[in-house]
Amino acid sequence: MGEAGEVAQLDSHQLQFRFEIHQIREAIDTAIKSSRQALFAIALKSTFRRVSRPVRMDLERITEVIVHLLDNAGKYSPPETPIHVTAELRGSEVVTSVADHGPGVDDMEQQMIFEKFYRGRDQRMIIQGTGMGLAIAKAIIELHGGKIGVMSQLGRGSLFYFSLPAA
Repeated sequence: MGEAGEVAQLDSHQLQFRFEIHQIREAIDTAIKSSRQALFAIALKSTFRRVSRPVRMDLERITEVIVHLLDNAGKYSPPETPIHVTAELRGSEVVTSVADHGPGVDDMEQQMIFEKFYRGRDQRMIIQGTGMGLAIAKAIIELHGGKIGVMSQLGRGSLFYFSLPAA
């Protein structure tokens, strides 16, 4: 279908979502398993902090978002540098983050990176193999009532995060 078609379907709410109660850990563990092969040269570390509350989510779609963020981090990380996946309960939200030690994203690009059809200078949005851009990830998270964002320092790495309301 391609990225444009999927964004259009998300915009018009044509894609079907199956919202069920799950722990975010289920999505993270599945995403890590399916990304391991692609990220075999990179150390993946996951941490769960006080995450006992489940979230109402489409498990497959949220897993896809995490796979995309992992692939993105892996593509920009130097070999042998770790990627940290963290989930924690913050108030009434479960926040999941993927941190890398890649080149980082400058301030201007941080504001545009989730826009539809935005192509970063280094083509960050086009990730081969996932079929998902950051605009699609954003639409999926927002349809769950959550938020997605990035914090980054040039030369130090990036931390992509999303929040979902706890059930």
